[in-house]
Amino acid sequence: MTFRSPRFSIITPVFDPPHEAFERCIATVQAQTFDDWEWCLVDDKSNDPWIRERLLALQAHDRRIRVHFRNSNGGIVEASNDALALATGEFVVFLDNDDELHHQALELVDETLCKDSIIDYVYTDEDKITETGKHYDVFFKPRWSPERFLAQNYCSHLSVIRRSLVDTVGRFRAGFDGSQDYDLFLRVAEHARKIAHIPQVLYHWRALAGSTAKDHDEKPYAFVAAMKAVREALMRRGVQADVEQAGEYPFQKVVRRLTYHPRISIVIPTCGTMKNIFGEHHCLVLNCVRSILDRSSYPNYEIIVVADTVSSPESLQGLHSIDDQRIRVVDYDQPFNFSAKCNLGAVLSESEFVLFLNDDTMIIDNDWLEVLVGYMEDSDVAMAGPMLLLENHHIQSAGHANNPTPHNFRNGFASDSPGEFGVLAIARECEGITGACMLVRRSSFNEVGGMSTIFPKAFNDVDLCYKLLEHGYRIIWTPYTRLFHFETASRPDGVEPTEVELLDQRWRRKFGVDELCRLQ
Repeated sequence: MTFRSPRFSIITPVFDPPHEAFERCIATVQAQTFDDWEWCLVDDKSNDPWIRERLLALQAHDRRIRVHFRNSNGGIVEASNDALALATGEFVVFLDNDDELHHQALELVDETLCKDSIIDYVYTDEDKITETGKHYDVFFKPRWSPERFLAQNYCSHLSVIRRSLVDTVGRFRAGFDGSQDYDLFLRVAEHARKIAHIPQVLYHWRALAGSTAKDHDEKPYAFVAAMKAVREALMRRGVQADVEQAGEYPFQKVVRRLTYHPRISIVIPTCGTMKNIFGEHHCLVLNCVRSILDRSSYPNYEIIVVADTVSSPESLQGLHSIDDQRIRVVDYDQPFNFSAKCNLGAVLSESEFVLFLNDDTMIIDNDWLEVLVGYMEDSDVAMAGPMLLLENHHIQSAGHANNPTPHNFRNGFASDSPGEFGVLAIARECEGITGACMLVRRSSFNEVGGMSTIFPKAFNDVDLCYKLLEHGYRIIWTPYTRLFHFETASRPDGVEPTEVELLDQRWRRKFGVDELCRLQ
């Protein structure tokens, strides 16, 4: 008789779980609508005698349940690896001994795996569940977002991974207790052929006293282990970076150390507009350029100002009076077209990277260019942008979101807010960056045809971002550097109905679907 391995091996280390919580865990495994599974339970020398009796009874009742009792308490890493050693399934499913699965969890994971034979890792949405069974704090996760994953183990529950890959990367490692799963997932992600996300809540994480589900501060050693896991991941990948805590939040901040300083062309379209900023009357483009020169620590950049010929002579005279050979002023004598002005500035430069910057912006952080260009060391990143702040220091843009239609994400939020599940506190992939400040890889910009001049006033940034995404590139938004954006001063007010209609015709399929920012 030929032995056929099961589709799924559920991996559960057991150590003194609350009785009722463990019974609920058991019930949700037994209630699975997909029955091609085995359950590998390893007791890590629990103290309560009922646990041994219950595990033996489970094994006797269902031949799919496999139990091992450790002779000594070795901790979660050793117990989990013992459970993996029992596994014979094609995929391993990680389940804690006090959590619950949705009754269709394995069925829906199987459906996803059947759609694509190269998927090696599947993760799902999750929520938390109280001791009394109340569900709350639903985490609607993004699709695979590698930059965000360096800052946050957002995949976490439920994670299902091809067993052969888990074995290949070395299973769980000692020294990462509390974040042993994160360390494993980081290594798996480096070798997985494809990672898939199921946008449904299929895992319920029980919030008990002493659990990080209830309070991240309950296990400070887990965050220390997470920092270590990310540092080692970056070393394996050959990325020179420092890993810090992201402010007061339990997330990792990856600060890349630049291996070189490529030339950046900063292209600033301007109409020579005057405006009050912080109570004083300024020529916007002069204020912007001076802030770049005064505050930028990056050593290798040029500034190309594309100025309408109808611009205020005062503003242009002020630019020419700045004695800095890094500044070029280019005349633009055509009818207003923001996209055409940006394209002209890009064409006149030869730098590896082009940074499009509105004249109604002002630099805050000295290392703004270092931070942005750091993300470009990953060859599949085509664009990066900062947090933009209004004059009152609230957020003007934290990237673009698509739901229900393209808009600046979290406009008006406090700039020190972490946002839902840390979305404002960590660098992450997004659907787009506002054109007020976007660093773009020149080769990628040229590949997609630059900015579309059929969008002369609005949506040119949205269109460019969508084109880059369609070509398979990543776009990174970061809160680790900030600029002021004195909104709506760089171009004529209003949006042309023709532009709205054209954007809808081109990109309607994107509207209402935001797999990178699924907040409800």
